[in-house]
Parts: sequence; C-alpha cells; structure tokens
Amino acid sequence: MKFPESLKGQKTLVLGGGISGNSALNLLITLDADPILCDRNPPLSNSIPYLSDSIEPNTLPQISLVIKSPGILPNHPILLYAKEKGVPVFSEIDLGRHFFSGRIIGITGTDGKSTTTALTAHLLKKDFSDLKEGGNLGIPFTSFCKEPISLAVLELSSYQLDDSSPLQLNTSVFLNLAPDHLERHKTMENYFLAKLKIADLQNRNHSLIVSQKIKDRILNSVKFQCKLLSFGRIPEADAFLDENSLKIRTTKFEYDISGFHLPGSHNQENLAASILAAETIGGKPESIQYQIPLFKGLSHRFQIAGEKKGFSFINDSKSTNLHSMLAGMSTWKNRGGTCLILGGRPKQEDPEPLYNFLMQGIGAVILIGEARQVWEEGIGKIIGEKLFVVESLNEAFTILEKGKRKLSADSSMDTFRIYLKNEARISSVVFSPACASFDQYKNFEERGNHFLSLVESFLNNIQ
Repeated sequence: MKFPESLKGQKTLVLGGGISGNSALNLLITLDADPILCDRNPPLSNSIPYLSDSIEPNTLPQISLVIKSPGILPNHPILLYAKEKGVPVFSEIDLGRHFFSGRIIGITGTDGKSTTTALTAHLLKKDFSDLKEGGNLGIPFTSFCKEPISLAVLELSSYQLDDSSPLQLNTSVFLNLAPDHLERHKTMENYFLAKLKIADLQNRNHSLIVSQKIKDRILNSVKFQCKLLSFGRIPEADAFLDENSLKIRTTKFEYDISGFHLPGSHNQENLAASILAAETIGGKPESIQYQIPLFKGLSHRFQIAGEKKGFSFINDSKSTNLHSMLAGMSTWKNRGGTCLILGGRPKQEDPEPLYNFLMQGIGAVILIGEARQVWEEGIGKIIGEKLFVVESLNEAFTILEKGKRKLSADSSMDTFRIYLKNEARISSVVFSPACASFDQYKNFEERGNHFLSLVESFLNNIQ
C-alpha cells in the first residue's frame, strides 16, 4: 500500500497515544495534516481533536488514513472497520520512513536489540557524526525523520515490523529468535515472519546480517536476492568471533575486542553483528576499532546498580523474558553467592530452561509479581528453602534487610554479607525479572528505576 505523497489537509486517525503515537501526532500537525488522536486517554492539550478508542467505528468521521501505534492489537474494531472500508493503515515507522532521506540500519531480534542498536550507533559515530538512533529504543523515528541527517540506526520490534509496509532499509540485522510475544503472534512462524519483514529480501543492494541459526532457517525456507551475512563462532561466518584470542575477523579487518566492557559471549556476538552492520554502511575499520572499548552499555541491562564493602547489586530490569535473563546469567560467575530476584508478568514460555538453570545452583531466589502463580511450585521443587515468595520489590528488600549481617570472624575486610534463613551467604543481588513489568509498572525503565532507588536506600543504611 503506497503512502500518500502529501498529507496536507488529510484527516488522519492516530490510533493509540503513548510515545510513538504522540510523536506521530506532532509530526502530522507540522505537516498541516488534519489529525485526530484516538486513545483511551485524552491529550493534555484541548486543541488536539480527540476520540476515545472505544468509540463505535461506524460513528467515526470520514478519514483518509490511520497511523497505528505498535501496542494496538490487529483485531481492534477500528482497524477491522478501516480494512472493511479500504482505509489505508500505516505504522509510525512507515510515517517516518516516508519523510526520511538518509540511510537506515534496522535491528531486530528477541534479545539484545537495544544493546546492539546503541552499540552500532556508537561504532559509527566517528564516521557519521550526525547519525541518530531510535525507534523502539525510546526515541520515536517520527521525532527526527525530517532532519537532514545521513544515517539512522533503528531498533525495530516485531510489533512495529508486523504493522509496517516494506521499509526498504539499507542494512538490517536479525539477531536471534526465541519464544516471545506469542500472545499476539500466536505461533513462532508468525513471529519469525514478522521479524523478517526488516529485510529487503529481493534487493541485491540490501545487506541482511543474521546469526547462524537464522541464516540456516532463511536458507531452508525463504527466497532472497539480498546479501546474506552471518556472525558467530564458526570460522565460515562473515564476522567470526574467536573467543580464545578475543578477536572478531571480517573480510576487511581483524578487530581486537579485549577492551570490550560488556560481559558474556552473547554480548560479543552482538558486537560481531554491530561490526558487520557498521562495515556494510561505510564505517571505517580503524574508526570501529577505536570505538569498541569506549562503549559502556545501556541502563537497566546488567548495569551495576551499587557496590559497597564487597557487596554488589545488578540491575537487569530490561530482562523481560526467560531467554534474555538466561543469556545474561550464563556468564555470571558467583551463582552460589547470588540472590536472583525474578518475577513480574510472565510470557507464554516453557519454564524448563529456567528450571534447568536453577538446578546448576543458586544462592537464593526471590519471586515477585504475577509470576508467583506460574513458577512458585516448579522453582520450589528445585531449590526448596532457597526460594522466597513475596508480592513486590519493596518486600524483597525487606527480606534482604533482615538477612544483613556484618562479617568479622571470618573476614579481615570491612565487608558484609546477607544470610537468609537457609544460611546461604549472599554477596550479590541480581534483579533480572525474566518477565514483563506491566503487572506493577508502566515499563521496564520505571521498574528498573524503582530497583535503583531501593538499592540506594539499602546501601546508604550500611555503616
């Protein structure tokens, strides 16, 4: 479906507010379109025409097109009505793409896409000083799509891609695939195909960068003419990660990654994907190499939340599914001395990988939120009295506070540990929920910030 050349005077329904919807609305206003916000909540300004999203569709005014926010389900009555009436429906990404004149790198995957988006932009900053990053990462594409910049690096979720027309990106990255968002996509095949919409498959000038598993799946099931490049730990990969020598080798350069700060082989793979993306868009290998040790990571993704007297807190609130949590914890060395805080609103995932992980040993687990109803029995069977079940993060910290004890007899250092009822000596707390945040928070950022505030208060009370 082709986007209209001009939106001036076009009555456009923006379905869904939020960050992306409000950004689209603001852009439409600057374009002299005639937008209407349709959302459950009215806008702050009375000057913006507004309708409730529960309105009967047949009472809508005549509209030329719909801009859909990614959180709106495909079976929303207004979308079904628009389809029946032949009214075009576009995504906020479609809207931004129509007006953007620079080149675009798009990045998707079940996990690691935010880190890889930020990392790719970081690697390219020396050669593309005017680039901007955004999309699902937090800065809507429509907020900067009309700026005369040469390059955009966009994180694109399955929801955004599923809603969008062919985006004709210059380079796309498909990192990985694990069960997620199946309440919307229903099947893994649908989820895969939604993610694959990031690629311009029939364009010989398009570069699609994938993990080896995704490459094998594409080779076995998809017709394509684009350049298919892979990253991974096999020598045949276009970006070969040699973990022994801490090198990433491409056809253009051998990169030293010994100074890369992010822990874990999964982050090294993200780096390999970012290097390929940077090279394909025109980044100079010397510039990329210079940037590698300067990247410090993202907030709420295995972020050190606080350290004091030998005790540490890790904030991994961005872990919103089991695959993400397990990827982060796979490189965590001090499992026996770790209290893992899990929970929130669980996804439709098989819990067996979680149970297998816990069988390898853990100091303690505090389970919070709606996940208590789903995981308590299974976790309890594995770790017994090492499991603590409470409703909220506040109560989790009450448990930690009760177990706090300063060491003296068995340590010459001025330090402390937490002793829980099972006498596990805890020296670190990792908050990696493996769940969505919506049972108690607006988003993972609000959840992570709450954790950070609790950590600050806890550490401030240690003498």
